[in-house]
Amino acid sequence: MKMLARLKYLNDEGFEIASLSGYDDEESDCNAKILFLKPNMNGGFRVCSELFKVDSEEMEKCCNLFFTILSERN
Repeated sequence: MKMLARLKYLNDEGFEIASLSGYDDEESDCNAKILFLKPNMNGGFRVCSELFKVDSEEMEKCCNLFFTILSERN
């Protein structure tokens, strides 16, 4: 569950998670993505993305965590 662990880490370290994407493609090397904002030296942000290979169970757990993160922002 590498994507789930990475999502937890990014949230715990204070990165703003912008989106999650998942694709129904079992033949590809990567079928899911986390998009997040990383602060840079001048006070702005850089958009970063990381790709993962996940199954439906892990993607569901990632989505549940992401919605929890979103609800806690406000």
